Amino acid sequence: MNQSMFKLADIVLYIIPILLLYIFSKSINNHFKKQEIRIKLADLMVPYLMVGIQILSIQTFNMSIFPYYLIILFSLGMIIAIFLAYKKGEIIYSRFFKTYWRFVFIFSLFTYYSLVGVNILNKLLIF
Repeated sequence: MNQSMFKLADIVLYIIPILLLYIFSKSINNHFKKQEIRIKLADLMVPYLMVGIQILSIQTFNMSIFPYYLIILFSLGMIIAIFLAYKKGEIIYSRFFKTYWRFVFIFSLFTYYSLVGVNILNKLLIF
């Protein structure tokens, strides 16, 4: 019984980001359009993905990869800032933060589902 609940919890952890994107994307976008705020569901999912990366990395590797994840994110921010400064000759903060946050979402989603894949492989190899 406890073993099956653990598997159900894993499956829910794996599927929630996709369900959130699929089910709530239009309603969240419409809600913020009415308030004239340019926020998308992907922007709101980043904190959940960060927590998920922490949980999945501990489940998968018995250690947290979160500090390495943050180092990569901060490095990505520096690279984007340098690129924008070189290309445009200046850094426009609103453009930088929008670009950076979208890259954070893409990298977080990639990292999250990479951990999901490794976690599934670990569970398959153990049994």
